[in-house]
Amino acid sequence: MAELFTTNRDVPGKSTGWTKFKNRNRMEIVANLLSIAKNGALKTHLMYRANLSYLMVTEYLDFLCRSNLIKETVDVEGITKVFQTTEKGLKYLDVYDSLQSIVGLNSHKAESKSDMFA
Repeated sequence: MAELFTTNRDVPGKSTGWTKFKNRNRMEIVANLLSIAKNGALKTHLMYRANLSYLMVTEYLDFLCRSNLIKETVDVEGITKVFQTTEKGLKYLDVYDSLQSIVGLNSHKAESKSDMFA
């Protein structure tokens, strides 16, 4: 019965890589969306690059637009909506990055991203 509750993490020498795909908190998701939208991005690009469902990316974008962290514009043809990080959103990213470096997570995040798809 105890074998049912044993994970590879509990077995010495076996690593599951569970830290690669940890759950993100809201601040991480917001920072991720803001960094993706720095140069402007479509909703579908935000959805796929941030690994969010359509419903979740819509809710986050509504929140970010209401908070003036992202602005929604229309492209030159007037057809496609483009989301771009505002000055307030860039400030959020700066503060978020400095908090990450204070805690010491910047180096860990960079290491985990480099070996994520190895």
